[in-house]
Amino acid sequence: MAGIGFLLRKLAAQDNFSGLIRAYFHSTLAAAGPWIFIVISIGSVNFLTYTFFGLSEIEDFHSIIIYDFVFSFILAAPIYMVSARYVADCLYAKDLSPLPGILIASLIFVLILTLPVATVLYFFYANLSPALIILSVVNFILFSQTWITTLYLGCIRNFRAITASWIAGMILTIICINILGKVYGSAGMMLGVNIGFTLVLFGLTASGLAEYPYSFKIPEKFRYYFHRYKGLFWSGFFLFAGMWVDKVIMWCAPEAVIHDNNLRTFPVYDGGMFFSYLTIIPVLALFVFSLETNFYISYFRYIQHIERNSPFSIIEEEKKNIIKEITTNGRSYMMLQGSIAFVVILLAPQIFDWIGLDFLQLEIFRFGVLGAFFAALNLFIFIFLSYFDAQKPMLVASVTLFATNVILTLICLNLGFAYYGLGFCLSMILTFGLGAIMLVRLLNNLTYHVFISNVVKNHEINTSCQVKDVM
Repeated sequence: MAGIGFLLRKLAAQDNFSGLIRAYFHSTLAAAGPWIFIVISIGSVNFLTYTFFGLSEIEDFHSIIIYDFVFSFILAAPIYMVSARYVADCLYAKDLSPLPGILIASLIFVLILTLPVATVLYFFYANLSPALIILSVVNFILFSQTWITTLYLGCIRNFRAITASWIAGMILTIICINILGKVYGSAGMMLGVNIGFTLVLFGLTASGLAEYPYSFKIPEKFRYYFHRYKGLFWSGFFLFAGMWVDKVIMWCAPEAVIHDNNLRTFPVYDGGMFFSYLTIIPVLALFVFSLETNFYISYFRYIQHIERNSPFSIIEEEKKNIIKEITTNGRSYMMLQGSIAFVVILLAPQIFDWIGLDFLQLEIFRFGVLGAFFAALNLFIFIFLSYFDAQKPMLVASVTLFATNVILTLICLNLGFAYYGLGFCLSMILTFGLGAIMLVRLLNNLTYHVFISNVVKNHEINTSCQVKDVM
């Protein structure tokens, strides 16, 4: 994330309160921009329109948004992960010319992947009007495309343009939903969301292309990266599918709701879990900030010393610095998120009373807060593993997360309402234990792993280029 890293290091170097606040603001935007945008937009819509629309229209609208959010995220994740690896290598090699091609190609790949799924879901499963079918498919695609463009937010130094795109899109969404919804109902609300997200998508894409104004060309190594990083591809799928699969399973609970559009949701469970995820935004911002400042500097020095064949003692010293950064930052993450989780769980009844949430969600929310604590730690472990190209541990951990969440959620579903959310919580804890063990093992053999993986990678790239030259 060269752009955000450059900006955060510049702001941190100012050594004043203003620079620190601005750094955390940009970290929050980079870590959870789309999430915050959707929460504010939909929350504002609910507050402003509940007197104008019928309950069935609002529920139909919400169910489509939930389905689009969840499944577009899962489908876009594998392509996002491989593209991120490609972009990172280009930035490290200081060859930025492939970036526009990677962006456009990634958007095309995601379109090819999501269009059939969205078509089957809304044309053959959901019970919607023709206009709402088309708008829902478009919304599904817009969401997935937006997740891909967020990859390039970290590469852009002009964060004012990014912030302006989010704010303008959010305001336009709220205005269009209110105006169009009053005339066309749920179809009008969906059209309003699409208009707002189209503005965001175009704004972010334009910012990325303007930052790297190279001529478009098909990225020649994309095929190689999908072959070389199959483990990363499937890790992305199982990681994000594992984060959301419990919600899909709970849509089949006896207390779930079948909406007029034939989509199933469980508002009590979905709402409790959704609000619990909001508690990890502060630690996500802290993670991005620390990752792109102190850790990145140590990581960069370590890799450079290996590539320059520096003395082993120097390499080991830099390795100790990396381990120190990970352990120190990890302690900070656990203290911050642990404190937030403890306070929120303790004061949950008062929070629910203040916000006006349904107290049926209370225990689900508490399980979700504790589970989100470990989910955030799992995400940090996955990112550290991806930095060191540890595909096998990532795949093992992500499959474990997915499998345990499925099994434990099904068990808790059969145990009854009092245990709803416990399966997700236990899954995140078990995955964290396994991920932490694998990360420690990797760090103990880090120099060997990085050296061997770099040699194999460079050999494959050279072989690929030689074959192309012969042909």
